[in-house]
Amino acid sequence: MSNVFHEYDQQYSELSINLSKKCSLAFSLKGGEKKEKLSEITYDLENAEKLISKMDHAASNLPPNIKSILLEKLKESKSSLKRLRNEIKRNTSENLKVTTREEVLEAEKADLADQRSRLMKSTEGLVRTREMIKDSQRKLLETENIGISILENLQRQKESLQNSQAMLHEIDDTVKESRSIVRSIKIKEFFTVTAPIIIYFLFKLVKG
Repeated sequence: MSNVFHEYDQQYSELSINLSKKCSLAFSLKGGEKKEKLSEITYDLENAEKLISKMDHAASNLPPNIKSILLEKLKESKSSLKRLRNEIKRNTSENLKVTTREEVLEAEKADLADQRSRLMKSTEGLVRTREMIKDSQRKLLETENIGISILENLQRQKESLQNSQAMLHEIDDTVKESRSIVRSIKIKEFFTVTAPIIIYFLFKLVKG
């Protein structure tokens, strides 16, 4: 059984050395590589605990004089395992802090990117709104100019109609005046030409 104990002890020693190397290496790693290495360490640590349990079982079945020596060796192995466990725990805790810090930084980056995206969309919306306002103002100005042009045309037409009406009044007055003149001429013509002729013929009739 002592040979079995020594075999387990040899396996544990090799595993303990590898665990120490992996722990030292894990300190220098970051992110995903560190998490992967810590996962390997956790697996090896479980195997180391199993070997300690097997060593304890093997030593318990040996004679007292040999058992006491092996139990002392087992005590050293357990202390070594405890130190490794504490070192792994500390490293894991630091890894969690680093991971948490990295996650916070990533979250902040994502939040900043989201804010930047929303700001860009908001800016684009403001630009589109400004362009729509400018277009509306341009159309209103065009409509106002068209309205002014129509009013000016109507004013000119009104003035033209007023001038036409004035001309019609003048023509009407002229026609009335012309009629009066013609009537006056006809009366004068009657007394100066037609009336003497009539008197002449009447005189001839009376005399004859």
